Amino acid sequence: MIDVHIGEVKVAKNGEVLKAILGSCVGIGVIWKANKTCGLAHCLLPESPTRSYEIGARFVDQAVRSLVAMMKIQPSDSAEISVVIVGGGNMTNPSASANATLVGAANFKNAMREIQKLSLHVLHSEGGGDVGRKVWIDAREFTYQVEEIPRIVGVG
Repeated sequence: MIDVHIGEVKVAKNGEVLKAILGSCVGIGVIWKANKTCGLAHCLLPESPTRSYEIGARFVDQAVRSLVAMMKIQPSDSAEISVVIVGGGNMTNPSASANATLVGAANFKNAMREIQKLSLHVLHSEGGGDVGRKVWIDAREFTYQVEEIPRIVGVG
């Protein structure tokens, strides 16, 4: 089991499993069965202020570029690749009526946009709401799992 923390992007091979715990962050999982690899990025913010090719996942756009580079994905590979996009919950302001303006919603929207730019198949997308999520990307079975983490109300 490999934990993928905030701002990290990791690639799994040989039966490893990637895991992230997400609130308003977004997890972008890439499953490439034909190449026997999977990747997972744990993104904090929607878009980097300046375009960078540094490997990392602090920003959604940076994370997608990093996954492509680390997994050596070419445009001709797009039909073989599936993507899972998870997270973007409203963890900072549960009473907000305009959730679309919060960072979690922006993270999720940008992740969908960046993946669509590459014409990759989105196998599963699950975001928003007032819950956190755990995501696992399994490089043994080339599957994924998502579990909601309910918000604890009235504590404190």
